[in-house]
Amino acid sequence: MPDQVHAAVLQFLLRNGYKETQEAFVREAGEKIDFESVEGAPPVERLLGEQPTPDPVNQVADLLADIQLERTQELEDGDDDYYTTLIDSFTNVHSSNILSIAIEPNTGAIATSSTDRTVKLTETSNTGQRVYHPHQGPVLSIDFHPQTPHLMLTTSMDGSSALIDTRKKEEDNAVFQRFTDHKKYVIRGIFSPVDGRYIATASYDRMINIYEQQEVEKGDVEYKLVKQLGPFLGNVETVCFLPNDNILVAGVHDDNYLHYIHLDDRYRHEKYNMNNNGDDWVSFSPLWVSPSPDGRHVLVSTNQNTGRLILFAVQQATQIQNYYDIPSENQFATRRHSWHPSGRYFYVSGGDDYCIRVIETKTGRLTAELEGGHTAMVRAMALDQQLGLVTGGYDHLVNVWAKPPTPMIR
Repeated sequence: MPDQVHAAVLQFLLRNGYKETQEAFVREAGEKIDFESVEGAPPVERLLGEQPTPDPVNQVADLLADIQLERTQELEDGDDDYYTTLIDSFTNVHSSNILSIAIEPNTGAIATSSTDRTVKLTETSNTGQRVYHPHQGPVLSIDFHPQTPHLMLTTSMDGSSALIDTRKKEEDNAVFQRFTDHKKYVIRGIFSPVDGRYIATASYDRMINIYEQQEVEKGDVEYKLVKQLGPFLGNVETVCFLPNDNILVAGVHDDNYLHYIHLDDRYRHEKYNMNNNGDDWVSFSPLWVSPSPDGRHVLVSTNQNTGRLILFAVQQATQIQNYYDIPSENQFATRRHSWHPSGRYFYVSGGDDYCIRVIETKTGRLTAELEGGHTAMVRAMALDQQLGLVTGGYDHLVNVWAKPPTPMIR
């Protein structure tokens, strides 16, 4: 059973910056820690019947705690408005592991990829499906153009990326442009969110490629490689664009910096240290990054076995909040998150229980567990305000989660 002493010890370790000790403590203490009560736990000295020593170290720790509280005050309070109810489960989309998910903007069709090397667009009414084979290897990411929603971008284990016109069938030359500029897996490909002017692709060849939309005949779309960034220190694991600017954020394996690339400013490169103490010790790597809906923060899922996520102020090294999902010793666990549209909550996956959890952004409080949906690792999440949260993974299921139905007033 969780107890107050373990919560107080974890609070002490967090406040004093003992990161490696804290990770070992979480790993060994496990279920004895009540994570929800860590923030409000009494000082460990009080539980031991001792008075805190008024030395400079404690005073600094108290000051840092006050600063952390001040930072979280900038975040909005939760409103208990998020997705919790499994409303649909597609069991026959793929017969093998699902790798990525996206939502087609115009139709709300669910785009999925699998180790079977297909990309399938499934109507939510389950009345139709379009199937594509754009690559020789499995597709690792899918994205849609923000202004031309029938334009789909896919990236693959075979090192290529492709543009597909989803209005066409595969046999009608739906794949109209292909890029082969990377030498290894292309782990992620995304359009710039404002107007789709840019495409960014991230690869295990330690490079980021930037493509820019060209002026061609009316009605046609074409992209050209305009910049190759790198090589970085390690594999480029994750990229995202800030929502209102052509600024790319990149996370790199074995690199303690977040990289900001200003595409409209001659690809100006800034980097910000993710370590709270400012040193260059690499104790974790980013697995997934995404901006908050209002663009003020960037959330990072890390590869730490504690399930740690860090919320940063955008274009700063300032840690606003730290969060902890279920710990896992599984080195192949895929940590993912997705923001709720309000920014007051986010959804996380990666635990060994295959459960998706809802975390309140301001407090880090676990507000809900989306149980009963998956029986194997969840690898992909996508969110659409009309459809809800869509998840998929190694149980071959595509699940749709929405708000619980409003009770009828009689």
